[in-house]
Amino acid sequence: MADCHVELAALEAIESLATVGLDWLVADERERLDKITAPLRRRQFLAGHWLVRDLAARCRGGAAADWQLQNDERGQPSLRHRKLRLSASISHSGGFVAVAVANQPVGLDLEYPGRPRDLAALAGFTFSPEECLGLENAPADQRVRQFLSTWSLKEAFGKRSGEGLQPSRARRMQAREADPASAEAWLWDLPGQGVLALAAWPGARISVQAAQALPAPGAWRYENLPA
Repeated sequence: MADCHVELAALEAIESLATVGLDWLVADERERLDKITAPLRRRQFLAGHWLVRDLAARCRGGAAADWQLQNDERGQPSLRHRKLRLSASISHSGGFVAVAVANQPVGLDLEYPGRPRDLAALAGFTFSPEECLGLENAPADQRVRQFLSTWSLKEAFGKRSGEGLQPSRARRMQAREADPASAEAWLWDLPGQGVLALAAWPGARISVQAAQALPAPGAWRYENLPA
């Protein structure tokens, strides 16, 4: 039985499920929603916060609206229903939303290419020297995917800890490809140069649901670099 569940879905498909009004949102979520003015961002917020509840209900029981989503003492989102408690993570990019629920801390990050950005400058702010060099030497047609892969693994790491992506910490840590048995993170290549990264723990049993079949993920582990 899986102890970490991941789902990737199109935004439109999730919105069709959320037909129960907004009573399922907790006070903190309502306050955050009220501050969001961009229509797409509001849709992404509601879709992700509904889908993560729906996934928890399908995996652990109860109704989706009964699961309460709040940040725990570490700043990591968690879902609670009666005596059940699950770690949770939500990410969205473009027209897609990804969520994860697990019985240990977990971080999830979904990235699709957006508007052109100065990738070298962003990498210099958050990548290790080795990662920056790898991006610089990557073939031009692979540079965007390589950047998003490295970035998403770091985002997932920050979400798992509850601290988010901290640039100084991110520069002193990097993900390396690993044997699946010792991996603590996984990376899926998605159509359209998208990537989905999951940071969990070694030995995690992962179940993935998506509208279309995904390729087998790459296995990764995180390594702290010398100061």
